[in-house]
Amino acid sequence: MRDAPEELIPVTGSNLRHQFSSPRAACLAATRRAEEVHDVPRGLLTAIALSESGLHAYALSIGGRSHFPSSREEARQIIDSAPVQSSVMAGCVQVNARVHARNSDWPLDPFRAADWAGGMMARWARETGSWPEALRRWHGGSPASTQRLVCRVRAKLEVTAPGTEMFEGWNCGDARETRRNGRIHLSRAAEEG
Repeated sequence: MRDAPEELIPVTGSNLRHQFSSPRAACLAATRRAEEVHDVPRGLLTAIALSESGLHAYALSIGGRSHFPSSREEARQIIDSAPVQSSVMAGCVQVNARVHARNSDWPLDPFRAADWAGGMMARWARETGSWPEALRRWHGGSPASTQRLVCRVRAKLEVTAPGTEMFEGWNCGDARETRRNGRIHLSRAAEEG
């Protein structure tokens, strides 16, 4: 599996990357576009971004500590100052910057990152025959942490695509707080767009 996003995304026009009023608005536009381009179920990538970054294009998790820079430049500075041995998850869909980006900041471009994620999810769904299995592969963690991620994404999906039955068989318990937080982030991104 190749890591570079250019190998998974379609050629796009420059008009898609107009200035957005906020990192959340950019992330929302990027995930919705990638869902359409890659034929990902409506709301799934947006739910993943809600779960991973709160729909924030420049969100960072460095060694487990969250950062929400206001610009790509500020995010780059934080990444550059991070200890070399630290895990760095970056951008709208939280791409592992040390593994997949290798000295590049493409995860901080919400359109490239969402297109890469959409391409990966679509490929894994074809390989496994299931969107929930594709999501499990996306996470790649232990069974317990994967269960938590699937349940967080399922709760966010109830916000981004109400009525979906994609994760119906998953026992996730009550997720009212997670849905409420998702609604807040989603409505803020839509208002700022």
